[in-house]
Amino acid sequence: MVANVDQQYWDRETQKLQRWQQTFCVDLDTLQKRYNQSGGYHTWQSMYGCDLLEDGGIRGFQQYAYDGRDFLAFDKDTLTFTAADSAAEITKKKWEADEAIAEDWKHYLENTCIEWLQKYVKYGKATLERRERPTVRVSGKESHGFLTLSCRAHGFYPRSIAINWLRKGHVQAQETKRGSTAPNSDGTYHAWASIEALAAEKDEYQCRVEHASLPEPGLFSWEPESNLLPIVIGVVVAALIIVAAIAGFVFWKSRLGRSEKGYKPATGHDGGSSSSGTGKGSCWEGSGGPGPVPFQDSTRCGASGRSDWFPSGLLPAALAPGSGIEPHRAAPMWDGNAALGPRGLGAAGSAVTPPPPKTLPYFFFPSCPCREQPRHLSTAPC
Repeated sequence: MVANVDQQYWDRETQKLQRWQQTFCVDLDTLQKRYNQSGGYHTWQSMYGCDLLEDGGIRGFQQYAYDGRDFLAFDKDTLTFTAADSAAEITKKKWEADEAIAEDWKHYLENTCIEWLQKYVKYGKATLERRERPTVRVSGKESHGFLTLSCRAHGFYPRSIAINWLRKGHVQAQETKRGSTAPNSDGTYHAWASIEALAAEKDEYQCRVEHASLPEPGLFSWEPESNLLPIVIGVVVAALIIVAAIAGFVFWKSRLGRSEKGYKPATGHDGGSSSSGTGKGSCWEGSGGPGPVPFQDSTRCGASGRSDWFPSGLLPAALAPGSGIEPHRAAPMWDGNAALGPRGLGAAGSAVTPPPPKTLPYFFFPSCPCREQPRHLSTAPC
C-alpha cells in the first residue's frame, strides 16, 4: 500500500478524518440530550462500505450506532434512512429533507468506493490471493466405551474454513463442538472441531474440511496408532542375543588362539622346517597344553595316508601288541616339562608296542614311515 500511493493520499485521508472527528463530537452532545443523559461514557459509531460482485453488481451500505445499538441505516436504492427508535427518527427526517445528503452517499458508494476497492485489491493482490493448505490431524481419546474425536486444521490461509463431522456421510451439526478460528504467528490460522461417539462406531465418522486452498473438500478418518512396544522389545532382545553370540565367538577364538601358540613345527636335522621336507608326512611337537596337534599332509603322505593321535591304553586294535606286525622306529614326543623317551611309532599297518607313558598320554601315528629317528620334536620327513 505504501509503495502504491503518494503523500497527498495520506494528507487527504487525515484531513477527512479530522473533520469527521469534529462532527462526531457535536453528534454525541446532541444524542445525550435526546436520550436525557447528563454525563457518562458514550459512543457514536459509523460504518460504511461497498461490494463488487462477480456478476458486476454493486452493493453499498452506511450504518450508525449509539452506545453499541443500531441507530440509523441508509438504503442507496431508495435513497431513504431506516430509524431504530424515536431519537433516530429525528435524524431520519432531517437527512431525508435534504436530498443532497442521500445523493452524495449514493454516488460515493457506487463510484468512489468501488474505484478505491479495485485499487486496494490490486495493491494487496499477493496477500489477497495467498493460499495455504491446512494440515489436518484427527485424534481420538477412548474412555469407558466412549470416544472423543477431534479434527484440527492448522496453518491455513485465508481465514475462512469449514470443519464438519460426518456420520455415515451425514453432517452432525448439533453434536459437533467447535473452537474459534485463531491466528498463528506466521499469519496463517488454526481451528478445530470435536464430537462424542461410541467406540464401537468409530469407523462411521469422518471429518470434512472445506477451504479455498483445497480443490475439493477433504475427508479424514481417525486411525489409531499401533502399539509398537512389543515389536521394539523383540528387536532389542534379538539384537542383544546376536551381540552376545558374536562376543562369545570372539572370546572362544581368542582363547583357542592362545592355546595354539605353544604348538609350532620344529626344525629337522638339516635345519629346515616341515614345509621344506620331501617326505610324505610330518611328525609335529607340542610344548604346552594338553598335547600336540596332529598334522596331516595328504599330498605328501598319499591320498590314503592319515595321521592320528591316540591316548595311551586306547590304541587301535590293528596296532595293538601281539598282532604279529613288525614294529618300526619310534618318534620321541615332548610335553614341554620332561624329556620323554621314544614312544612306539610304527609304519602304516604296523604294530606299536610303546613303553608306559610318563606325563604325555598321547601318541602320533603317521601313515608313512619316518626314514630316520627325529630328535627334539623335529619334523620327520617321510
